[in-house]
Amino acid sequence: MVTIREVLNKLKWTNQLGNYVVVYISRGSPNNEEVLDLSRVVNIGRDGFTFIGSGGRETYIPYHRVVEIRRKDGTVVFRRNVPH
Repeated sequence: MVTIREVLNKLKWTNQLGNYVVVYISRGSPNNEEVLDLSRVVNIGRDGFTFIGSGGRETYIPYHRVVEIRRKDGTVVFRRNVPH
C-alpha cells in the first residue's frame, strides 16, 4: 500500500505538485473538509506536511487528516475513508 508521503514526494520530485489538490479534515469548515492546492506545500515531513496559508503563515497538516489527493481535473490518485 502506498503512503500519502510517498505520493506527495513523487509529485514533488517530478515537479507536479501544482497539478494536484489535497482534501483534508478541517473542523468547522463546510463538510469538515478543506481543499488545498499542493503548489502551496513547502515541506513534506515524516508525519505530515507544511504549506503556506493565508497571511503567509505556515500551517502543518498531519497525514492522518488527509482524505484524498486528486489531480485538478478530478482524477483521484489517493483516497481513504476517514470518520468526520
